[in-house]
Amino acid sequence: MTKRATYLYMKTFDLSNLEELYQLGGSIFFDQSPSKGDTKRFEIIMATIECLSTIGYDKTTYESIAKVIGTRRAHVNYYFKDKKDIFLATIRYIIANYQLVSFKHIESSGKKDSKLLRFIEGPYLWANKYPDQLKVMYIFYYLCSFEDEYRDLHHQIRESGMNRLSEILVEEQGLSTKKAQKLAIIIQNTISGFILTATTTNQLDLEQSEKENKKLVLQLLT
Repeated sequence: MTKRATYLYMKTFDLSNLEELYQLGGSIFFDQSPSKGDTKRFEIIMATIECLSTIGYDKTTYESIAKVIGTRRAHVNYYFKDKKDIFLATIRYIIANYQLVSFKHIESSGKKDSKLLRFIEGPYLWANKYPDQLKVMYIFYYLCSFEDEYRDLHHQIRESGMNRLSEILVEEQGLSTKKAQKLAIIIQNTISGFILTATTTNQLDLEQSEKENKKLVLQLLT
């Protein structure tokens, strides 16, 4: 089954982001170059993000998605067989976009920049730029607590991030692979925790959380 139509971004019908995701590669993105025929699916997924982030999971229906687009329910149903299919496609797009933001931020670092700190900054850049996507991910985490398919996908996401982070720790800190993997999991948890605090409490905003997060990680390395 083709993945090309499910991981996408199309706020203004601009395919440049889609092409970037394809060029980045990886099984979580595409199995072939995206085509212009995918634009309808892009539109549906963007409408789904809007619905999920404003009216929640239960009220996000074929009808509500169609209303955002300005089309009929049957149009949405033609591209996605059921609500779960739409939701998984939406989550996979958000993951792909998040990873693209993080990847570009790390790769744009200079020789004197720490890739570890750039790795930490990536999620905050994404959360600031795409707050609606973050809200949808919170719904996803809730569903992971009792849906095995969502839990398995989340495990794959976390494992992919852990592997990338552990490679950076080995490269920059000279840690063994085993120690780097253990520390990578801890750092992942600090990032998730700080962002959760920033977006669901009145303690810290995202900018403050990022600063505190980096301070904590640097302390862990001393």
